[in-house]
Amino acid sequence: MRVLAITCAIALAARPAAADRIGVLAAGDRDVTAAMAAAAGGVPDTLAQARAAIAAGAVAPETLEQFRHVREQIDEAWRAYLRVQLDFAQSRLAAARTEAEPLVALPGGDALYADAALRLGAVLGHAGRAAESQAILALALALDPDRPITLAEFSPDIVDAVEAVRTAAARPTRELAVTTEPPGADLTIDGKPAGKSPAHVPLAVGQHVVVARMPLFKAYAQAFAVDDATGPLALTLDRDDDWTRLAVGPELGMPDAQTTALTEATLRYADLDGIVLVASTDRRGGPTLLVQRCAGIPARCTAIVELGYASASQLPSAARDAWAAVRTADLRYPPSLFGDPRLTGTRVAHHCEVCRSPWLWGGVGVAAVVATVAIVVVATSTKPPPNVGVNPGSF
Repeated sequence: MRVLAITCAIALAARPAAADRIGVLAAGDRDVTAAMAAAAGGVPDTLAQARAAIAAGAVAPETLEQFRHVREQIDEAWRAYLRVQLDFAQSRLAAARTEAEPLVALPGGDALYADAALRLGAVLGHAGRAAESQAILALALALDPDRPITLAEFSPDIVDAVEAVRTAAARPTRELAVTTEPPGADLTIDGKPAGKSPAHVPLAVGQHVVVARMPLFKAYAQAFAVDDATGPLALTLDRDDDWTRLAVGPELGMPDAQTTALTEATLRYADLDGIVLVASTDRRGGPTLLVQRCAGIPARCTAIVELGYASASQLPSAARDAWAAVRTADLRYPPSLFGDPRLTGTRVAHHCEVCRSPWLWGGVGVAAVVATVAIVVVATSTKPPPNVGVNPGSF
């Protein structure tokens, strides 16, 4: 059954990502992206994968939960119908069809909506509401024309009712004007292409579902009825923030909130366990990598690691060292790398005016030099100098 196949697909889509699937999100430099991807064993075209997935209709985990919830409502209602609890079955199926309406715009959503409509039409027919039943069954068949309706699943009266709708005479048509804001959206009505908005479409009298799609906007679905009193249909599309963020990508100077949103959108749609944020700048007269590893939604990250290198030939080695520093470090902080002052040249405000006094720091410097000389003299006379190391886990 197609419905079962869709349910299985939803379950597979909801499984955790493969272990150690690491992405790389870099601002600007392709060589830096490639070096860090090689060092982390990650995906160099992470952003492209996320963009392709969202353009193909990939959905967030919370949307998959909506699919599952509607499926459970349909199954619960059908069990009630088989127990001849008609009122409960009708109310549950009507609610399931309403909740499935926005899902029609997503892959598999049309079949889910059609199944809810098919079973609601069957229940209404059993309750003696023939006209409503036929209208809803006609919509179910229009959305999912290849769905088999057999005695293995349905009773003979339902199979006969569906066959009667299939073979019924063509209904009269009316022309419907459809507009969208913004204009130019691709339209489908009952699963069939209907051109770009604004459009004038001849439609049979009865129930229909329209879907409007446009890049950078959320796909929008709406059920409606056509009769002699039907006026123009106006649809408003909401901008898809995730799509917009992925289309723009990382930029130096991004506020932390935007960096977080971009990081989480990339993690979600590229199906990743973790992601490395990386950028290159010039610090202390030489090239420097800034690296931060993030994971989870909401995303949490390591501290930003700074690692300088002498020339382009040393970039791969620097990337490996940077990855080693963040690979097992604790995830304690929000994503913030692309707005880091070391990349943007922003001067960090200091709240202590006395602390900025050259006289103060000059005196401190002299005292530090004297103290250091004294310590070195004493230490070298008794034991060798200590070794100082940095534990990556402290980042």
